[in-house]
Amino acid sequence: MPLISKRFANDGEPILELSELQKKYISIFNEKCRSGEYKFRKRSCECGSDDLDVIAQKDRYGIPMDTVICRNCGLIMTNPLLDDKSNNAFYDNEYPFIYRAEEVPSEEMFLDGKKNAEFIISFIRKHDGKESGSVLEIGCADGRNVAAFAEAGYDACGIDLSHRYVEFGKGKGLNLFCTDAASFEKEGKKFDIIVLNHVLEHFTDIGREINIIDRMLNPEGCLFISVPGVKALTFGTYAADFLRLLQNAHIYNFTKTSLCSVMGRYGFECIFANEMISSVFRKGSPTDQKNDSYDDIMKYFRRLEEAGGNLRILLISRAVEKISSYNKGEVLLYGTAKELDAIVQGVSDVSSIMGFFYSDIKSPKEVVDYIMRLGKKPKCLVVADIRQNNNIFAGLSELIKGKEVELFSVYSEQF
Repeated sequence: MPLISKRFANDGEPILELSELQKKYISIFNEKCRSGEYKFRKRSCECGSDDLDVIAQKDRYGIPMDTVICRNCGLIMTNPLLDDKSNNAFYDNEYPFIYRAEEVPSEEMFLDGKKNAEFIISFIRKHDGKESGSVLEIGCADGRNVAAFAEAGYDACGIDLSHRYVEFGKGKGLNLFCTDAASFEKEGKKFDIIVLNHVLEHFTDIGREINIIDRMLNPEGCLFISVPGVKALTFGTYAADFLRLLQNAHIYNFTKTSLCSVMGRYGFECIFANEMISSVFRKGSPTDQKNDSYDDIMKYFRRLEEAGGNLRILLISRAVEKISSYNKGEVLLYGTAKELDAIVQGVSDVSSIMGFFYSDIKSPKEVVDYIMRLGKKPKCLVVADIRQNNNIFAGLSELIKGKEVELFSVYSEQF
């Protein structure tokens, strides 16, 4: 079984510093698993394959857990996983204390969470255009996002499995319910926007839950999904360490491609997604889109281990991989001299690079104007300027829209 490295073997040791509260509830959870009070079930991949390799035997807390990758499609998931009854009990009894490391919901975390909701609202408005309407958040915790949507003028409500967090939010006058989606669906309500903010990766049965969501979403509605992105590790999330991303509550670990593949299988079309992952989906027709390959993901994990958390090495390798996927004369580079030089040195065959521009000399508009004058346009424009990457990328995104040139950012995928 190809463990990513020895660090991923089941030795019971956490990779994080744990509080006494976390240690207490991890012990309680492990004992319930050993005694059989919590039961597990095995499963197949979403693509139907049972050809699964174990790549990790523990999570970041040191909890025994097999993470597998499908050799057929590359989807990463937990197997075996808690059955539904055990999973619901875990979320109500141990999850808040292990994952959030707090005994009761706090005002500080509520207010901090509301700031993130501002990004969600602006993201939906940018990629779907809905400025108002009815909103349901599934897995709303204390209702921080629900509160932000309500303040922004939406008719918002939320559901969650934790009694403690729902009661906290209801105490603030929020429209929250302690229930699951299957039970809530019986109310017969329809919504313009449904939010799954770091929730989809927790589903024990994606097909069942997405079908419920499909029935609750209005025909022209949108589904916002945010999950931890496996390939976002190269941006420095989770200290660029896959083991820090793993936790027993996460059933799935997605890349942008694997998420779109799974959602397409259940009839949802991707409007926009990035590797962070933030995404917007609408109802469509079921598709059988091929996921990331097994070899691609395993190569990526090996690169992460070799880099040992060195973010610069990871970012440069990410750019090199993108450039190497193109043919002769199909890529233009735009960034600082130092960063472009490091990237070019890492490319084994530089024939794919047709030229470069330094960002301290040429503006985004000048670069795009040049591209438009070319007889043979590049297929990809790679941006690498750590000082002003987001501003450059945002400007280029508007200028290059509809011009059939892929825009690839080395440092960010927020857009």
